[in-house]
Amino acid sequence: MALVNKSLLIASTKKLNDNEMRVELDKFSNTILNMTTGVVNNAWHLLLMGDPGQGKTQTVVDTLNDSNANWTGIKGTTSAIGLYKFFYEHRNHDVVVIDDSDTIYDSTEATEILKAAMDTKEQRTVSWAKQNQNLNSIGIPNQFVFNARVILITNKDLEIVEGKRPSKAQRLMNPVVDRTPVVKTGLPNREWELAHLNLLAERNEIMVFNEYNIPQSVRVEMVKFLTDNGEHFRSISFRTLGKMCAFYNQDSSTWKDLTLMTVA
Repeated sequence: MALVNKSLLIASTKKLNDNEMRVELDKFSNTILNMTTGVVNNAWHLLLMGDPGQGKTQTVVDTLNDSNANWTGIKGTTSAIGLYKFFYEHRNHDVVVIDDSDTIYDSTEATEILKAAMDTKEQRTVSWAKQNQNLNSIGIPNQFVFNARVILITNKDLEIVEGKRPSKAQRLMNPVVDRTPVVKTGLPNREWELAHLNLLAERNEIMVFNEYNIPQSVRVEMVKFLTDNGEHFRSISFRTLGKMCAFYNQDSSTWKDLTLMTVA
């Protein structure tokens, strides 16, 4: 529940009809796009937090690709020194995306680098305080001006909750969270998850169907299958749909049985 979008959480407490839910989901669907556009326009940095399979990365990548931004990204495990080197090498890009690199949020050195790179000042200086022969040997200075805007995408909850003991990552990242717009991408409950899925299906915006080359009639059937059986699934996400698509491509006659046996 901690990563649920706050606007939708408030909306879910009201008695909304289907059209009113769609209006709220429309706003939600456009949030990542609009916030990413703000990063491209040099207005702010951005932190996206949410469970896997919600389309965070895909929306960011699509938005950046549709813009004229010079952007790059790093995905997966990296060290503090690796992050410093990456920022230096791409310091004059428009946007740098750090995706699914959750280990850096538990590192004092890495979070200090993020704090410097994502400061609100117009000129941001990133430093490496320790003497490092490896950096010197490849011509990387111990300090540089960082001009790019940063987008962080994570499955972790990095916000400190009042009354709860903060994790190490929450304590270390608190200065960044305080300076940066934060978008939580979770939906309030299964009803809202399914409503959002159907909205995206109507708009033909479920990219995983294209990746697996699923016929249109089967796409409709898959969405209906999830809608009819939603209460049986651990989660409703694009990763859930990806598994269903893989089952269909393996054997189009058994994908429903395999989905219920292995995913639900």
